[in-house]
Amino acid sequence: MSDEMKVMEGKIDADYKWNPGSTVGRFLTSLRDDGEIIGVRCTKTSKVFLPPQSWSPYGKIKIDRFVTITTAPRLKAGTIIHQKPWNAPEGMEVPYMLAAVEYPGADTELIHLVKGNQEQLKALKSGAPLKAVWADERKGTIRDILFFEPA
Repeated sequence: MSDEMKVMEGKIDADYKWNPGSTVGRFLTSLRDDGEIIGVRCTKTSKVFLPPQSWSPYGKIKIDRFVTITTAPRLKAGTIIHQKPWNAPEGMEVPYMLAAVEYPGADTELIHLVKGNQEQLKALKSGAPLKAVWADERKGTIRDILFFEPA
């Protein structure tokens, strides 16, 4: 067997569709149609999951009790991105923050983007208030919330 490496130049297009299922589907539909953020509450543990999931890892039961999240978002933790990755969302220029965004009352965080200038992003600390910036035309994806920004 040869240790010689061979490289084949080319491009692969993999167009696919993904079915999010009924729980995540309802979350995405709520973003699109109502501009609301919803989670699910486990009937066994009372934990609220955001984004919603259909099974509780703690209660080991199916959960379908949807709750509307009405609290204001805050930064839990984040990292500033200085070099634009290949899969950066359209319209996002560096620097920006990849962040865990918490909503008081929810027991998990939403991973999303925080936009601001270098100084604003560096000044953000855990617990800092954020504001969601919504897309003008919503399509039923997580990018219906374009990003968060310091409030």
